[in-house]
Amino acid sequence: MDALLLAADLLEAPPPDVFAELGYVPTPKQREFHDATEFDVLYGGAAGGGKTKSLLLEAILQCVRYPGLRVGAFRRTYGELKESLIAELAQVDFARPVGARWNGTDFELRFTNGSLIMFRYAESIQDATRRQGGQYQMLVFDERTLTPPDVVAFLESRLRSGRREIPVLGIRSGTNPGGPGHGAVKTRYIQPTNYGANIVTDERGRTVRFIPSKLSDNPHVNPEYSADLKALPEKLRAAFLDGDWDVFAGQMFPELKRERHVLDPVALPATWKRFSGLDWGFSAPWAVLWAAVDEDERVWVYREIYRRGVGEREQAQQILAAENEGEEVAVRYADDAMWAARGDAKAIAAVYGEEGVHLTPAGKRPGSRVTGWQRVHSYLSEAPACPHHRALGWQTCPRLHLFSTVTDLYRELTSLPHATKGDPEDADTTADDHAADALRYLLSNLGGGPQFVTSPAPALAAVAGNEVLEPLGPAMAYRPSGPAADEWWLHDDDEAPRAGRTVEAP
Repeated sequence: MDALLLAADLLEAPPPDVFAELGYVPTPKQREFHDATEFDVLYGGAAGGGKTKSLLLEAILQCVRYPGLRVGAFRRTYGELKESLIAELAQVDFARPVGARWNGTDFELRFTNGSLIMFRYAESIQDATRRQGGQYQMLVFDERTLTPPDVVAFLESRLRSGRREIPVLGIRSGTNPGGPGHGAVKTRYIQPTNYGANIVTDERGRTVRFIPSKLSDNPHVNPEYSADLKALPEKLRAAFLDGDWDVFAGQMFPELKRERHVLDPVALPATWKRFSGLDWGFSAPWAVLWAAVDEDERVWVYREIYRRGVGEREQAQQILAAENEGEEVAVRYADDAMWAARGDAKAIAAVYGEEGVHLTPAGKRPGSRVTGWQRVHSYLSEAPACPHHRALGWQTCPRLHLFSTVTDLYRELTSLPHATKGDPEDADTTADDHAADALRYLLSNLGGGPQFVTSPAPALAAVAGNEVLEPLGPAMAYRPSGPAADEWWLHDDDEAPRAGRTVEAP
């Protein structure tokens, strides 16, 4: 009974002024973040805007406000957690003034009202699936762009509540530009909101908001920190000082510019040879590109498909449906993995072939990824202007033209970062690179031809009265060996003529 009365008193007691109890005075920009009521809010841009502290204090505030709330607070690694969210937590005495208790073994902050903040790492999808049985009513991502997009997507699927009195509050994130999640963040928050000018609603009916932050928004930043940011190299300075989402450190293709490489669709001559590049996926996106090569060997990418959850047979059917009547594609270059056997299932390339879409392996050789990316760089470079751009007064134009309708390819290329592990000249494989891979396959193989890769033919059983010929080797044809066979093979008789005799080719 005493426990029930205590619980009732806690529910009826006025909530404490959490920020005052913890000595936190939000800046005007931080106050804007805390006042946001949208489901999915990103607070980000320049370094030094107080993003990490805002995320932590928002989570503590909601835990005090809603008894029984479960919050997942994520960084890429535990090391990063210790240096960011947990370091900020120590600065407010582990929220003890508002009745919280820190468990350093489990990395959890527990409140007397039953609420809980779980500090977790998630660097890969394998890390994320460890949370498969859990549920959260609020997710916090510190440095959102450093976490791969598929990891974030999986963790978002854990947002739910099993109790009516505990609401699902949504997602709060903070970040700087750059990293494997840069493209996904820019696509979800930056571009749809016109860089924070608008609030939008996504396809699931969830409201999305971006609150940009700059160094000048935080009056508590010391002058030395500001001077250090101003002294950074150009790309780092653009990301961390200016919060520029269009240029970031580690960008794979900074030379790609919309005003140079992208044009509205125009009619392409039927005489130009067509090619296709394909990166297979099911859970991950499946990407297909179509390109035409002009007389000066410029490449015009004029169509794309970019979808998830489509089976291989339907993929082939959708490819043919996308093509115009009479459109001839000379070669379709695809990921070599599509020829791999998968248990009793047919190879994906074989299924495509059955539907009339014949593929050629792109060819995976040591170093071919980096060589392929270098090929993309070379096609992004300038050359004497094509007739279309000469008519506009240009002296030069890129060797690669993208129609404005190939939006996913452009998004990936502008957002793809260099690898942080392995070869620094490679792309980060945890970032969205599916359409980019399809382009790499295509450009790496231009100048080659189709390869018809078929399964070995089954052995022909001997038919009664007939002799099975020896299998073909380097020569075009063989005749049976032995004197008797030669006599039979080379000479007709009136009763049993040997029509269509074949002799061994030189």
